[in-house]
Amino acid sequence: MNRTLRNTRNDSTSPRHGYTLIEILIVVGIIVLLLTMTLMTVKFTRDGDRVTGAAAQIQSFLGGARDRAIYAKAPRGVRFFLDTNNPRTVSSMAYIDPSETWSDGVIQLRRWDPGLDGATDGGTPDINQDGINDKPTDVWMVVGEGTAWWELKRRGLLFDGMRIRIPRGPTGSWYPINTRLIDINSAPPSMQTLVLAIPYRDPGNTPENRSMAFESGGPEDYEIQLAPRILPEEPVTLPEDTVIDLDGSRLPDAWRPFVSGAGQSSGNSLYSQYIDMVYSPRGNLVGDAASGGVIHLYVCDREDATLLKEEYVKSLDNDLPTALAKLNLQLRVTLPGQDKFVFIPADSLTATIAPWAAAIAPDDSPWNVKDRRLVSVFSQTGAVSIHPVNPRDGDSSGSNPPDGFADDPFLFSEIGETAK
Repeated sequence: MNRTLRNTRNDSTSPRHGYTLIEILIVVGIIVLLLTMTLMTVKFTRDGDRVTGAAAQIQSFLGGARDRAIYAKAPRGVRFFLDTNNPRTVSSMAYIDPSETWSDGVIQLRRWDPGLDGATDGGTPDINQDGINDKPTDVWMVVGEGTAWWELKRRGLLFDGMRIRIPRGPTGSWYPINTRLIDINSAPPSMQTLVLAIPYRDPGNTPENRSMAFESGGPEDYEIQLAPRILPEEPVTLPEDTVIDLDGSRLPDAWRPFVSGAGQSSGNSLYSQYIDMVYSPRGNLVGDAASGGVIHLYVCDREDATLLKEEYVKSLDNDLPTALAKLNLQLRVTLPGQDKFVFIPADSLTATIAPWAAAIAPDDSPWNVKDRRLVSVFSQTGAVSIHPVNPRDGDSSGSNPPDGFADDPFLFSEIGETAK
C-alpha cells in the first residue's frame, strides 16, 4: 500500500516533456501571421522600389551616354526598344553610336511618275499616305542610279521614316522618305526610287506634264542618314514588371503615333521602332529628341500600363486597336498640342468617376494605382532628373469633373519638385 502511494506521488511530481496539440497550433498560427505580415511589407516595399529603381536606371543610362559623348568628342546616344508584348511601352535600352551617311550614286528629282515613263501622272493621288489627296505636279520622287538602295533595304538598313538631304552638305534640306517603290522581292532594277514625305522645295524648271523636274542644274548628289549602330554592350532591361509607358510620356512628334484621317494607325506599331536620344560632344540632345524641348518618360508598373488603359479604350469600342485609333484621332483633333492626348489614371478611379472602371472595381471601391515616376530630359542641357507624377484629376467644385486624365501630370517636373 505504501509502495503504491509512493509511486503515485512520484509520477504526479515528475517534470512534463513536450507540448500539447493546441499549444503547437497556436505557435504555428503566430508564425504564419508574422510571415504573412513580413511578406506583405517586403512586397509593398519591393513594388515601390522597382519603379524608383527603373527611373534611376534610366537616368543613369542617359547620363552615361552624355558622358561618353563628351569624353569621346563624338555623338553618342541611347536607343529605347519597344516591348514585344506591348509596343506602346519600352522595356529595355542600349547605347548607340550614330552611324555615317550614305551617298553612293547619282539622283534625279521627278514629279509623280511611279512607272518612270517620263510623264507626270494625273489625278489626285494620296502620295504621302495621310488620307489627303496630293498634287502630282509637285516633286515627290528621288530616282537613283548606282545608289544600291535595293540592297540597303534588303539588309534592313533602309526603311520608311529615314531622312535624305538634297543636295548633300550643309546647303541641303532634310526630307523623310518612304521606300514602298523599292520591291526587294524582285531583282534590283537599275533605277531605284524613294518617295519624299513632303514635296521638294523647288518645283522644277520643266513643264509640269514632264516627270523630270529639272532640265539642267538640278541636284544630283544626296546623303541618307542611316540608323545608329548599337554598341557592343548587352542591352539593359528595366527591373521586372516595369516599363516606360509611351502613351503617358511627352515625346517628340517624330516618335508619336501616326493616325490617318480615317482614324487607323499605320504599320504594326503606334510608335517609331527607332526611339533614339543622341547627345552631341557638348552634352546637349540633337536630332529628333532635340525637337521635343523637354522629354518626359512616364515610368510605371507594367500592369498599370496595360490593364487600366486598355479597359478605358475598350469602353470606347470592343475592338481594342480600333478604339485606340479612335481615341488618338479624337484627342488629336479636339485637343491639338495638348498633353491630354495621353491617358494617365488618377490615384483613385471608381466606377462612379469612370464607368469603365466597373470591370476592375465592381464594388465601387478605389483602384489604387501603383507607384510611378517621370524621368525628365532637358534637350538644351542634356540634364536628366526624376520627378513624381501630379495625379490630380478634376476638383470637387463640379466645374472640372474627373475624366480619367491627369490635369497636368508634368507639373512637378516643371516646378522642380524631385522624387525620392
